Amino acid sequence: MRPILLKIKNFASPLGITASKPIFSWQLQNEKQNEHQTRYRIVVAEDQQSLALAQNLVWDSGIITSSEQLAVSYAGLPLGSVTDYYWQVEVWDQDDHISWSDVSSFVTGYLEDSWKAKWIGSGQSKPFYTRRSFEINSKVRKAYVLVSGLGHFNCYMNGSKIGNHEMDPGWTNYHKSIQYICFDVTDVLTQGWNVMGLHVGNGFFAGDSGGRHFYTMDKGYEPYGSQLMTIAECHIEYEDGSRSIILTNDEDWQVRNSATTLANVYGSENFDARLYPHGWSQVGYNDSDWLKAVILNPPTGELVVQNQPAITVKNIYNAIQINEPLPEVFVFDLGQNMSGMFEIYVSGSAGTKVTIKPGELMREDGTIATPWDIVTYSEYILEGTGEVEVWKPDFSCYGARWVQIEGCTRDVENKYKPFIHDVKGHFATSDSVDTGELETNDPRIGKLADIITKAIESNLQSVHSDCPTIEKLGWIETAGLMGPSIMYVKHVEDLWLKIVQDMIEAQTDEGLIPDIAPEYSKFEEGFRDSIAWGSSILTVPDLLLETYGNKTAIELAYPAMKTYMAYLKSKEVYGGLINHGLGDWGIHPQTGGDYIENVESAIYYGNFRLMVKFAELLGLPADANYYLEESERIRKVYNSLLLKTVTCFGQIRTVYCKIDGKFDSDNQVIQAMPLFFELVPEANRKEVELTLHKTASSRQIHSGEIGLRFLFGALSATKRNDIVFDMMMQPEHPSYIRFVEKGETALPEFWTDDARSRNHDMMGHILEWLYKDLLGISSISGAYKEISIAPYLCEKLHHVRGKYHSVRGLIEVDFSHSKEKVSLAVSIPANTSAQVRIPILGIGALVLENGYPISHDVVYEGGYYYTIVRVGSGNYQFETCFK
Repeated sequence: MRPILLKIKNFASPLGITASKPIFSWQLQNEKQNEHQTRYRIVVAEDQQSLALAQNLVWDSGIITSSEQLAVSYAGLPLGSVTDYYWQVEVWDQDDHISWSDVSSFVTGYLEDSWKAKWIGSGQSKPFYTRRSFEINSKVRKAYVLVSGLGHFNCYMNGSKIGNHEMDPGWTNYHKSIQYICFDVTDVLTQGWNVMGLHVGNGFFAGDSGGRHFYTMDKGYEPYGSQLMTIAECHIEYEDGSRSIILTNDEDWQVRNSATTLANVYGSENFDARLYPHGWSQVGYNDSDWLKAVILNPPTGELVVQNQPAITVKNIYNAIQINEPLPEVFVFDLGQNMSGMFEIYVSGSAGTKVTIKPGELMREDGTIATPWDIVTYSEYILEGTGEVEVWKPDFSCYGARWVQIEGCTRDVENKYKPFIHDVKGHFATSDSVDTGELETNDPRIGKLADIITKAIESNLQSVHSDCPTIEKLGWIETAGLMGPSIMYVKHVEDLWLKIVQDMIEAQTDEGLIPDIAPEYSKFEEGFRDSIAWGSSILTVPDLLLETYGNKTAIELAYPAMKTYMAYLKSKEVYGGLINHGLGDWGIHPQTGGDYIENVESAIYYGNFRLMVKFAELLGLPADANYYLEESERIRKVYNSLLLKTVTCFGQIRTVYCKIDGKFDSDNQVIQAMPLFFELVPEANRKEVELTLHKTASSRQIHSGEIGLRFLFGALSATKRNDIVFDMMMQPEHPSYIRFVEKGETALPEFWTDDARSRNHDMMGHILEWLYKDLLGISSISGAYKEISIAPYLCEKLHHVRGKYHSVRGLIEVDFSHSKEKVSLAVSIPANTSAQVRIPILGIGALVLENGYPISHDVVYEGGYYYTIVRVGSGNYQFETCFK
């Protein structure tokens, strides 16, 4: 057993760590069963030689008796700014065998020190280039660039783009915080002359619509500044120990307008290749006709390092088909709906123009369409070099499967129009690590998991957006409600921590957490103040704790949580209910507002229970007692006003009704939510469960996006996974499998064949059920310190296999069953244990582990027999059969 995958918690990159006391974490690689960590030691030094000799260490934790591996805080000498550090972990296993990790490293950003550089620009609101030449006369040991540009920037050194990032920095409330990025440029610098260049576009900082779709422009959007700007410092350390800094100022930097003449963050860019200054970021370029850069008033936001994963290109898709639905209008089918930066290959005469229209919808005539006929397109004006010219946007992405090219030809004899050779789709998404894989013997289910995952990836940017086409906004309910599904397929710990910071910065003086963060648009009433959205300030930190063992967000957001709960209390009606907001939004396409008291108040109660948990975790007993009393108050009011004895389904039952006392036989959510949140009095639980099952007896989903997770969770908890499975597989809407059979390549927004957006993940809660209940992987406690393996024996499937890369290591399940035998292969990571629930064929069946019978107790529940086996780490093969 040895430590692997060393990480500094709360930072996606080891470059630019700004915590004065970084938190260390690691995983453990195991080769045999029941391996666990008994002790650890961490050592940190400023150079690898000191680390190897254990001399001049900045921290030696000493030998600590503990199994902790997720959250060990630095407690050494004060760290310096923009400094390299090297560290290793030593661990002892249960047999006192010792092993060391490989050496890992991190680089600090600015800690106590302040920036020396100035914000510079052209003084205008249009994209610009800026460059500076500098000479290096000594051998470079290390060099790092700290850089930001508002709204977006690309950084170049000696003619090459630095890093693989797109659309840096992350979207924030620029009045509160502005992210910068640290790049390692050691291998790019040379002795002699060097050039650093920056290309800056608008983003959300100073939005430019260009007469095209800009969703927030008429919905309260206010630019954060009227001038685009950038700031940068290149910190160079030489072999002789000396240092220098190349920084942005008005003395050494030249500036000129960009060939990108429009940078609309909603997916429209114009580029005039005739204006492009070839070689501008290389040594030897003549910038004598450029202007001096202007020092600008700095934005008000604090410069903070970009902690979330960068946006990168995950895949490049080639066209699978090219059609010409109208004369000289060509539609390239990329085969995948994606959040894309669409690259064209074109040749032709100087000054000719092609128009690029991406879209995720298609008209009957074969041309592309956009939701609500919004106007989104890019224009490329050719330089006319005689060669194939290649271009893709620098500062935006857009949701599309098809790309329509206009103003061009594919006729080689036509010399009057540009010739379009090819189009490629660059799938731009957060560089969050993939964590889940799942397949079954029914390939449609694997395809369903894939289209939900593709929608997740399309909406994982520097926020979790609601769609890459229409709005691009960080509607925060998805981070909380879809978080469990997303965390099965993507590692979003650092991105979700950034979203928590966005919510804190968006909180109003009254305590409201608005539905969108950063709040680039100010909606009114329910679309700005809905508890399922605002409660993400509590649910997202809880997900970070339960999934990743990360309590930073709870510590960071607890004051904002308290203020939000006080705000909600001021909005109570009927002595303890909440009735403002959207209710179960999306229960029919684009509708909400019903069942508000039932839905909102259940979440309100859940919030109080979370506050009790957080207060206890933070050692605040007075707060914990207060929130416990408040939760009991809400519970009593909820049941006194909403739990009624009525005639339903031909029987007199005590069940949940709407606030007007009416029972809705079609609604499943108002029974599911009180069950999920444990609001139901024990004496009434059975009746409520039976009523839920009756409302779901049609096996049709009657839920919007807010209630959907709670519906699946309540059905699963009451041993009715058969209902969830059938809901998933319905041939007509509302249905998941219909999306698969209709050929969707990402999940649409609503239960309809013609949803306005075809790339939303907000309805994707079935993904959590597929991993947690069908495959059977979940955490019992301690962020997968204790694991549950409990695959569902589904009579309509005979094989499911998959894996989940938990924060502690890889968990694998391979489950199959027939009338004669049940097989379950399980892999459990080191330093954890698991409760494995094995379905058995009936009384008297044998249970074998690696071919040998084991003793077991039989449990009968939900119509099936099973046994529970407790195991440590390692690989196990279980079988159950009759003699």
